[in-house]
Amino acid sequence: MLQLITLFAFGLILASAEANQSRFVNELDLPEIAQRLDALTNRFNDLEAKCNHPPVAFKASLTRAVSPGPNQRIIFDDVKLNLGNAYNQHLGGFVAPLNGTYLFSVYVCSAGGHYIALDLLRNSEIIGKVQAGDATYTACSSETTVAKLNAGDAVFVQHHGGSGDLVHVQADILNSFTGSLLQVV
Repeated sequence: MLQLITLFAFGLILASAEANQSRFVNELDLPEIAQRLDALTNRFNDLEAKCNHPPVAFKASLTRAVSPGPNQRIIFDDVKLNLGNAYNQHLGGFVAPLNGTYLFSVYVCSAGGHYIALDLLRNSEIIGKVQAGDATYTACSSETTVAKLNAGDAVFVQHHGGSGDLVHVQADILNSFTGSLLQVV
């Protein structure tokens, strides 16, 4: 009996479908519907990944003064924070775990009678510069920048050519390199 009712209902649906094509799906539409469903599923998965990523942020500082050579990378060796483990204290660089927009900041000091010029690089491209120095006093300066990174891009601080000779460190001065993910793209 149930089968007969089901067949009768199916027949009515087919009859109605022929009368009003806009309300029902033809067999020929199924591949298109499957394609649209796949596209929606992919979009949902992308949005879910953007919302459910782990936090990415780091802060590292210098523990000793540095007299860098030309184009030498500055290794901020004292890691204060490393959410997402994207900062490598041995290489002194950050590697983006996700495509996104990131915020970076460098704070540097140089002792009286010295100066230092540093570049903030994404891979080999300069995305920021900072210079500190004074003839008499310890001088500090900072640079903050926002950059779009692809997963795998490296960001690090490097001595600018041969400009300057000393990154000064003492107990009340915290030379630092920080960064965080602002938005996944």
